[in-house]
Amino acid sequence: MSQLIRRSTFLWLLFAAVLASGCAGLNQYAEGPEPAGPGAGQARIYFVLAQGYPGGRAFIVEEDKLIGFVSNRQYVVADVPAGEHLFMLISEQTEGVTGQFEAGKTYYMKMFITPGFGSTRVYWTPLTATGEDQQAREKGLAASRRVELNQAKVPAWEAKYAEKNRRRAANFRAGKDEAKAIGPEHGA
Repeated sequence: MSQLIRRSTFLWLLFAAVLASGCAGLNQYAEGPEPAGPGAGQARIYFVLAQGYPGGRAFIVEEDKLIGFVSNRQYVVADVPAGEHLFMLISEQTEGVTGQFEAGKTYYMKMFITPGFGSTRVYWTPLTATGEDQQAREKGLAASRRVELNQAKVPAWEAKYAEKNRRRAANFRAGKDEAKAIGPEHGA
């Protein structure tokens, strides 16, 4: 009986280690101060998962390019060329946000977690730049720590999921999946 318990415990620990290693090292805490404002011809987007419980994680992708990876109480900052963009949030499901991102403006995607059966789901919503949404922007950033991608790990991740992410993006563009819209009211 004790051999069965040891074997069962070993298998559970091995399973947990394999599960935990899937994203190990993909992001790291950012060093130094955050760059001031978006660069010329750029829009800045904050992807913030300020919630602390239940545990969650998500990938932020544009087409087949990884923009960021966050887990609880973390945020990613992305400066992108002004213009039309489609970003996808990938966790247990895929969500999209699309719109015209204006140069010199800052946008904020609030991410939140809902518990599910055996997993959690991460969702997002764009916040406007005024009123309660502006207060939520400030509170979310204050409760989170900035992370950035470990660039040494990104090419392997992108290669592994490139085709799947291109299909996801194509589904949003074709209207098979619905993306949330970003409008002028979201930029500050």
